[in-house]
Parts: sequence; C-alpha cells; structure tokens
Amino acid sequence: MSIKKNTQTIFREYYILDTSFLRYITIKLFGIILLINISFKSIAQTKAKLGSKQQAEYLRKIFKPNDRVMFLGNSITHAGRYHGYIWLYYMTRFPNLRFTILNGGIGGDIIASINNRLEEDILTKNPNIINLTFGMNDSGYFQNMMADPVKVSDKLFYQTDSAFKLVVEKLKNRPEIEKILMSGSPYDLNTKIIKNNVFPTKPGTFERIVMLQKNTAKANNWQYIDIYHPMDDLNKRYQKIDTNFTLSGSGDRIHPESYGHLVWAYLYLGSQGLKGVPVANLTLDAAHKKAVQQVNCFISNIKGSKNEISFDYLAKSLPFPIDEVKHNGDNHDASFALKLVPIMQDLNQEVLKMTNLDEGTYELSIDGKKMGDFKAENLSKGINLASIHNTPQYMQAMEVLKKNEERGSVERETREYALHVYNFARPNGIKQDNISESWEKMRALKKTNGWIDNDLYERGSDPKFQKAQQDKMDKITEDIYTINKPVTRRLKVVKVK
Repeated sequence: MSIKKNTQTIFREYYILDTSFLRYITIKLFGIILLINISFKSIAQTKAKLGSKQQAEYLRKIFKPNDRVMFLGNSITHAGRYHGYIWLYYMTRFPNLRFTILNGGIGGDIIASINNRLEEDILTKNPNIINLTFGMNDSGYFQNMMADPVKVSDKLFYQTDSAFKLVVEKLKNRPEIEKILMSGSPYDLNTKIIKNNVFPTKPGTFERIVMLQKNTAKANNWQYIDIYHPMDDLNKRYQKIDTNFTLSGSGDRIHPESYGHLVWAYLYLGSQGLKGVPVANLTLDAAHKKAVQQVNCFISNIKGSKNEISFDYLAKSLPFPIDEVKHNGDNHDASFALKLVPIMQDLNQEVLKMTNLDEGTYELSIDGKKMGDFKAENLSKGINLASIHNTPQYMQAMEVLKKNEERGSVERETREYALHVYNFARPNGIKQDNISESWEKMRALKKTNGWIDNDLYERGSDPKFQKAQQDKMDKITEDIYTINKPVTRRLKVVKVK
C-alpha cells in the first residue's frame, strides 16, 4: 500500500493511544525515508496494548486519507456486502479518516470480461488501490460435467491464465495504483443443504486459479489476501457438525449470504493488521477515583464514592455494529458470523474495567439509562461494552450502519446498469449508450435475452440520472461522516446489592 507522508497525523487523529506518544516515523516509499520511533508510557499495564510491531503493521496496511479503494470482481462483489462491511468498520473505528470504497463487481464476470471493461469501467474512476478477485465463474459450471474433466479443467485454466496475463500487463503499466490480488470465497461442493449445482471437478480448477493469483502476486511483489482457503476450511470444519452448513450460499453453493460476507470482511481486516486494535479500553480505580488506563479514549470529571462512581467517557471510536437484517433471502443474517470467527474478540473490544470495588452487584448506566447489572469480579476483569447493543454509542453506530446500507443500495443499482453496458451492450457492438439507436438495439436484443431490463439501461445511460445517483451517494457519505463522531457519555456504576 502506498505510504503517505501524513502517517503520523493518521495515527494521532484517527486512532489515539492516550498512553503513548508517537515521536517520529520511519517509512520508506520510493526512496523517501521517514523516521519512526514509538515510545509507550504505561502500555505494559494493559492486555489490550498494541506492540510496536503491530502498530507498524497496521499503520502501514490500513487505508489512508483520500484513498479510492476499488473492489473488482464478479456478482459476489457486485451484489455482496463484504466491502461495505469493511468500510463500515473504518467508518466507526476511524471516524475522521475519509476515503472511498468503490464497488467494481459485475455479475457473471470472468477475468476476460474484467479485462474488457478495465479501462472504461474501472480506471476511469481513478482508484489508487485495486483489490482484484475472480475464479468462481472462471472455473466453470456445466463444462465440468463433460466426459473428459481433465481437458475441461486445462482449457478453463488456460483461458483464465491467458486473460489474466492481459490484465496483469495493464495493471503493471499503472504504477500509481496499488494492486492487491484476493482469492474469492470458495465453491462449496460438500454442503448437503441443496441437491443441485453439483460440479465435482470445479474445486480443483478453482484451486489452480487461486494458486495462479498467489504466484502472480508474489512474482510482481503485489499483496495477496487469501479468502478462499480460510473460508473453505471453515466450511469443512463446521460441516463435521452440521452437513447443511455452508459459507458459500445455501441457495447455490456459490454466493455467500450476509454472514459469509462478514467473515470475508473479518479476514480482510485481519490481513491489514487490525486484530487487537480496540474501540477503547478504560480502567478506573474506584477506591481512589482515578483513571488507570485510557486507550483510545479520555476519562474526566470522576465523581462519587467507592460504591457509586460516575465519570465522563469520550472514546475516539464507535463500536463496530453488526448487521442483523436478512438480505436477499439470507438463511442467516450477518450476526451468525459471530459464532464462526472471533469478530468480537479480535475487532470489537470496548472494555470497561473497575478495580477496588467492594464485592457485590453493580448497576451500570450510560447517559442515565440502565445497561445492566454486573458482579464486582466481572467488572474487575472487564466487560465489553461493544457487546451491549443498547448503549448510546452502539445505537449511534447502528445509524451509521443503516446509512451505509442505504449508500450501498444506490451503488448496487449503478452496478446493475454497468452489467447491462458490459455484458449486453458492448459485446453487441454498442459503444454509446445514451442515444436512441442504442436503446432500439437493446430492445431488439431483449427479445432473445430475458435478462435485459430496457428501462434500467435507458434510465441509467442518462448523464443527469448518473449524476443524481452519484450525488445521492455523496450526500449519504457526508451524512455518515457527520453522525459517526463519538460524543462524551456519562457512565455511572452504583452498588445495588
């Protein structure tokens, strides 16, 4: 990832460790050396500490201000949510870090299709980071049922390799763009939840394509993020318990549901070194009315007695909200992913600890509203506020989630138009979309292609409509970065028995 000169500003403004001082930064980029030296005051006092190695890793890998991050793929990207969940994490964890994530997926695409639209559809959007994923469609479907599966696999792989080489050369000619190759979610041959779409030789071809991606990344010194194998391993692990389990889509073995997309986001964020980066960690000594630890937060105005203490709490992040709405026929909503991978432990820790409390039960309230009763021993070990979904800060984060879903819905509509352009118009010689001759030709094609939506194509080709869609997404994004700023909360812990 390109390293910008304001890395020090990013660390101070977007993720603050109040127990540390960032003195100077050393990063080498295109021969430019910046000096890094991180010193910590009382970081050893907390389990939630970030070692200097981890800090350097995630500071190097996370997105930077003004990045334009393209996720380029097929229908799993086009209609999926993994990239939306990734952006949602950033919106809440780094609320002042402004950058853009772009959906570059089109349903049905193979790498040859991506090659054909790369310049017109993707590069015109000026991304400085491209995450490229392909393989599901490239590894074939009914072709795998032919008599000689070895020859079929070889042919599919050769076609993929040939087209991929063209994409690689185009990307190599754009040195200003950071390239990330990302293996996609796996085809699930083994789930028993459905009986059809069984292609026994498809996984072998898909595996060859994944290795091609990995080897190409290594050869070009590009980053490679493996989504395929961790998700495939999870499928196999949980199918030992439930043969109907799948992360790859209970309807077709191919398209992950929302919980599969959240697992994908978890894996991607983990690759950026973000595991263990807390929302906030705060420890108070009740007996001495003193803040012992303040990680990514400020504690002030501490009042009360040993058994009734209140204080102001200003975090620098919001908790990561978990989508609990079923989308597009989901069998489970995204929260099901919490049972499969340690998202809360790794990515969503907002830990409150209270030491030197008398034994007993204490009521925790935030802004005057009861959050629950907790034993003194549990408070001394720490409770994760991010797991309490009625805290004011979590409810604030949920409003960010809703807005992000609204933004994503508009963007997916723009990708439906792109699908018509690059799957139907361009292959049939239509080069200009906003003219009556092109509309008439698409209406003629509709007679033999039921997938074409002429109203969508004609509406989408109107520059005024395109601008209105972009303006709508921009407005929603502005709203998100207005409502995602943490505010001071008043916490109160009172002994009730």
